[in-house]
Amino acid sequence: MAGRPPEVDHVKSAFLKELKAAEDLVRKINSFKGGINPNGTPGLHPKYVRQVVELAFMGAVSSWEEFLERALVRYAAGAKTKAGHSPTPKYGCANSIDHAYQVLSGNPKFDKSKDYLKVSEPKWVVNTADFLFGAHGFGDIKTKSQLLGHANSIRNRVAHSSDKCRSDFKATAIDFLQPQNGKLTKGYGPGDLLMTQVIRHFGQPAVQAQKTHFDAYMDLFKQLANKAVP
Repeated sequence: MAGRPPEVDHVKSAFLKELKAAEDLVRKINSFKGGINPNGTPGLHPKYVRQVVELAFMGAVSSWEEFLERALVRYAAGAKTKAGHSPTPKYGCANSIDHAYQVLSGNPKFDKSKDYLKVSEPKWVVNTADFLFGAHGFGDIKTKSQLLGHANSIRNRVAHSSDKCRSDFKATAIDFLQPQNGKLTKGYGPGDLLMTQVIRHFGQPAVQAQKTHFDAYMDLFKQLANKAVP
């Protein structure tokens, strides 16, 4: 007798909880930036505030990729949301989560302790969903693939200081900010960009609300997650 299909709602709930924790951390750390706070207590140097924002963003991007992986493998194994939503399988469902990993990776010997799915690549996510399902909620990832690629560039620059990571981040920051001379100020880093207000790419509502790039990305991740797991 076949077992019950895996559940998927808790995957989104866990992801949204991680995003809220990141947002709460950034909100709290921002209240400590500067020299001396109004109540007379010492504030944190802006450098350390930026570092915390960077780490919060890096964690959010990692949580986003984990969400994609967990949702995809569960849908491939026949999961449905509590509201009854499930992508329409083209070729039937995997018989377990382990089997789903094998199907998604194309590797019958897939080992979660050694191998990984390419969920950091928006094109792979959408192409895989298109291949497996006739209808699914991952389509918006394709339309937002450029922004998601920029998120990876920001995350990678936080984690690494290689020439490639520096170059990719510089290209992202210039694309977002459109500086008149096409150059960034010396030492401009991911924390600076994440705490700067949006001027393009995220839509006029984000611009009018004076959202920072950090907040705009948190909103984007939530929107995409709600489409994938409605």
